[in-house]
Amino acid sequence: MVSPQTMVVQPDTQSNIRETSPSTEGDFVQFRDVYKSYGENLVVMDHMNLNMRADDRLVIIGPSGSGKSSLLRVMMGLEGVQGGEIGFQGKPYIYGANSGSRKRIDAKLQKQIGMVFQHYTLFPHLSVLGNLVLAPVKVGGISKAEATERARLYLARLGLESKLHAYPSQLSGGQKQRVAIARALMLEPKLMLFDEVTSALDPEMVIEVQNVMLQLAEQRMAMIIVTHDMHFARDIATRVVFCASGKIVEEGAPAEMFKCPKEVRTREFLEKILHLD
Repeated sequence: MVSPQTMVVQPDTQSNIRETSPSTEGDFVQFRDVYKSYGENLVVMDHMNLNMRADDRLVIIGPSGSGKSSLLRVMMGLEGVQGGEIGFQGKPYIYGANSGSRKRIDAKLQKQIGMVFQHYTLFPHLSVLGNLVLAPVKVGGISKAEATERARLYLARLGLESKLHAYPSQLSGGQKQRVAIARALMLEPKLMLFDEVTSALDPEMVIEVQNVMLQLAEQRMAMIIVTHDMHFARDIATRVVFCASGKIVEEGAPAEMFKCPKEVRTREFLEKILHLD
């Protein structure tokens, strides 16, 4: 868990994050035979199995329509699945429609996951402070005074202390995305999900947001990240997962995946983006 008291976010640091030893074992997150489709013809999670450790930064790559964003939305509890189950922190978390359980999701576990979307999703009628304190007060049950102090600490560490009373329309894209990250951290999640959070930003703003994520990685925040930026994926990931047609085609350490992928489909995808020997 990252708390405001321990979180330190500095601008542009060069770290050796990628050297963290990856592992394909772990019960922090477990996808067991997870199946999800939109209608009969679009299967986005085709009996998917996936394990994640608590110290993993899992980067999901793949072509458009391969199920990457659906995986995050399902993990956040925004969409259900037709089959299989998902475990979180060693406990049953999400149940497929065919599991026989009346319960679709464990709401207590859901509160321990934060998500940052591609398009910020800030409330335009609320100030930065209002956006940050809403969930902790309404969902987390903490006082407004405590939530305000927590918000001030996060914004200071993200270099946004001067924007406390600004509105989203007064922020740059990079500032909006950093506010969105701060908002997700306000409930002190155990797992952070990032869905193409830099794809709509200018290059300078991309660096702002990526630096924040790299700082979280240095603090061993568990993350699942969907990105098309292979260079950033290589820097932040402990493990890379390549998906296509709703299936996990290949997974492994960044150095292995980007330099010498084993599967033909993975190589075909990466050859369009990176130069492979």
